[in-house]
Amino acid sequence: MSVDPGEEDVDFKPGHEITSKKATYVVEKLLGEGGFGAVYKVKESKTGKLYALKVEKKSETKPSKLKMEIAILKLVSGERKTSHFTEIVDRGKKDKEGYFFLVMELAGASLADLKKKRGKMSGAFSPPTALSASLQCLEACEDLHKYGYIHRDLKPANYACGADKKSHTIYILDFGISRKILNDRNELKTPRVTVRFKGTIKFASMACHKGIELGWKDDCESWFYLLLDLILPNGLQWRGNQDKGTVCKAKEEVRSKPKDAYQGLKCWNILDKIITYIDQLQYQDHVDYHYIYRHLTEVLY
Repeated sequence: MSVDPGEEDVDFKPGHEITSKKATYVVEKLLGEGGFGAVYKVKESKTGKLYALKVEKKSETKPSKLKMEIAILKLVSGERKTSHFTEIVDRGKKDKEGYFFLVMELAGASLADLKKKRGKMSGAFSPPTALSASLQCLEACEDLHKYGYIHRDLKPANYACGADKKSHTIYILDFGISRKILNDRNELKTPRVTVRFKGTIKFASMACHKGIELGWKDDCESWFYLLLDLILPNGLQWRGNQDKGTVCKAKEEVRSKPKDAYQGLKCWNILDKIITYIDQLQYQDHVDYHYIYRHLTEVLY
């Protein structure tokens, strides 16, 4: 009986070396775990440059999520002058050890980490900071959608500032549960009758809660919750609640009392226009991103 290599996680300790045809990378520390496997901070042995290395165990039963991430990054990287997607540095596979790896530019702190560092006393980001960051988050989302993919797990933890000179650029991360909703003929796939919950309860769209097929508009709904999470002094009203039904009901209720939902924000009426527009969209609809940008910049400037 063959053992699926995917059943065992890769566990690299500091000092472990991963060698490709191009270079040798030395593990410094574990950064976290995504929808596919582990992410490590590594140093290129000759140059001393720091990178992020993602690793995924080969599986005989499941398609590689890391291969999909590589495909997405290659497609979308050149979409705009200042890309919101991390650059691929190297990649490879280790047949003997049974894993794939991807080396990419190292991003800085995630938006979730940056918010946490502000502490309970200072609350959320200032409105200009939150709106400016959210605008870049939506740009990344738009670029991904152009190629027929949806992310399905947009949240502050999956966006990060760039490192060093790129600290003002925001990058979208972790495509472990992303899905292509266009077929090989570039046509929208027929929606499935029932869909399992994918993503994070706090930021999931209402369609996700209800088991309805997700489209471009659902990423945008998650993005809107992300924006509120960054800008609201007390955070999202359903924060800390892990019951899918209760959270879905809370998301429906904020629509009926928008002024209360925005906790006294002066721009609450503009934000309400954005979510009202998103709520009107169906699975098959393309998003008018410029409509949303226009309202965001109206508040920003």
